[in-house]
Amino acid sequence: MSVVTSPCSHPRHSTCIAWECRDQADQAEIYYNHPLRTKVRRLEDENMTLKRLLRENGISWQTRPKPARTSTGRITRASTRAVRPPLPHIPVEIQLRIMSFALTSSLPIVDPLCKVKPENLTVREKSKSSRLAIHFLATCKAYHDEGTKLLWTNNSFVFTSPESLRNFAEVPLHFRQNIKDVTLRVIARFYDDEERTHRISRNYHPDLRKAVALTVHKRPKENSLARRGFRTYGWYQLADFLTAMLPPFNPSYVSHSNGSATTYSAPLPKLLPSLEKIRIDFVNFGEDIFNNPPPQLHEVASHQLGCTLNEVVLTGLPSDETGLRVCNEMAGLLKNEGLLIDHAPTMIALKNGVRALECDTHECHYCAKVVRAMRAFKSGDHHHDDVHSHLFGADFPPAPKDEGEPPYSYYHSCRTIWKKIPIKLGNDERKWVLFDRMSGLPWDDVEEDITMFDFLSDEDEAIACENCGEVHPGAIPPIEMMDLYDDF
Repeated sequence: MSVVTSPCSHPRHSTCIAWECRDQADQAEIYYNHPLRTKVRRLEDENMTLKRLLRENGISWQTRPKPARTSTGRITRASTRAVRPPLPHIPVEIQLRIMSFALTSSLPIVDPLCKVKPENLTVREKSKSSRLAIHFLATCKAYHDEGTKLLWTNNSFVFTSPESLRNFAEVPLHFRQNIKDVTLRVIARFYDDEERTHRISRNYHPDLRKAVALTVHKRPKENSLARRGFRTYGWYQLADFLTAMLPPFNPSYVSHSNGSATTYSAPLPKLLPSLEKIRIDFVNFGEDIFNNPPPQLHEVASHQLGCTLNEVVLTGLPSDETGLRVCNEMAGLLKNEGLLIDHAPTMIALKNGVRALECDTHECHYCAKVVRAMRAFKSGDHHHDDVHSHLFGADFPPAPKDEGEPPYSYYHSCRTIWKKIPIKLGNDERKWVLFDRMSGLPWDDVEEDITMFDFLSDEDEAIACENCGEVHPGAIPPIEMMDLYDDF
């Protein structure tokens, strides 16, 4: 079990539970490093540097050199083109292919349009951070238009802070609406106003040989009613990540504005309108460190963004009760029959950066589950719709079926559903797995408890399934059907 220890006057170390909060110093730094504000400061510094160099060398500001004049004194296009040497001609198809190769990264782009912090990057990401020929975009207007389209459509993205995801709204909507999946890297931040050492146990991952000391940001003690002592920014950070995915303001959707009253012509699209899959990497989320998640997490995950994704991948969630609650909250993002994958930690944050953890051993397996598969299923006169959605007047279609033909199985019935799951995390190769609709677990895990002869009458005759009226393995008896309705 992962514990957090702190030295004290007692010879034995005591266990500390961190308070969940947003650190004010970090929030002030985020406001100071806003991209527009940073850009203005950088331009001002560059302008002052240029002025100083010109002044030191006795050079005054000069205008653009005048183009050559013809014999009649007129300036024509031919005379302006004659000044510049001709450029070699390359077919447009080859130019686009070169540009596509130059603006496509083999690794995901980390925190686009935002200042990247080295402590949030892995060693591989630090060494290959400048593989994009981004200067193509500054060549000419045609290259800028075509290159911008290739940049946002040919690459995948990783966001390590809610601010970087929120700043992604600067990208035009017609580029953002083509993005199907993203990765969020939620790195827990810790604060303390006392000199204590906090560690994550080596049981956090089999790749660790010893306990790892957490990076704790020292804060002075304040004479206020705010939370003091050992604090963390973990679940609030997750809530801020999800909040950043809500619809950003778009003036083109405002049809009328009169004083404080504003009328919208259409619903505002979300930050990523076509998002289908999301992966959330929880870093340094050890067991028995965090309190329960705040209510805002349920509000944004299950209500504001609820029933919108086909697949959610969670890595590094603690296996304690708090981690289980957060996993259930994240399941609210999924549509009916959506796939939820809970994986072991894939990275750990150290002082100088993020270290990737290998997951090739059998101890790093993951759990896959189908969410609300029975609620979206309809057979005959029985309807198991998502009552939670209908309470809010919404009707969400279930997740689309996977492409391809699943293999034949004797156990496939109205109670089971086929889903494709990844063979290994981060790999595009997938395999077919049969799931139980009622529990959402793989059928192999429940097959021993559910057989064709579980429900027999006094005459030793198999009872037909209450859902479809047929006799099949795992037939649903009337008692379980009533329990299912009670759950709804």
